[in-house]
Amino acid sequence: MKNEEVDSLFLKVHLSFYKSGLSSKLGSARSNVLLTLATYMNERGGCYPTQRQLAERSGMDLKTINKHINSLLAVRINGKPLVTRELVSRNSYKNSTYIVHPISQISIFKGEIEKLDNDYVFETVRL
Repeated sequence: MKNEEVDSLFLKVHLSFYKSGLSSKLGSARSNVLLTLATYMNERGGCYPTQRQLAERSGMDLKTINKHINSLLAVRINGKPLVTRELVSRNSYKNSTYIVHPISQISIFKGEIEKLDNDYVFETVRL
């Protein structure tokens, strides 16, 4: 894609992200990191930015990004993860690949979200 095409893309942050209270339960910092992570995702929610890229795009430092990514990985909504990560070995180093799941209420392109009713269960699990 050309830069002009990339700059014309947009995320769909569905109103349910706010109306359900999900944004307030996550808080402003985790919401910012989730939305920043989503700027790298494909239609299926897959993305693979570095933590340095996330830090630069979000305006946070690396330590803070790492803390909030780990916190997002622990969030479950109705028992389903908001974000998952897989470590992929490439040569002598590991890269993180993430999936921003449809329960997040964020999509891109023709991606869909999973409906979130008002009595959902928000929990943080121990990883």
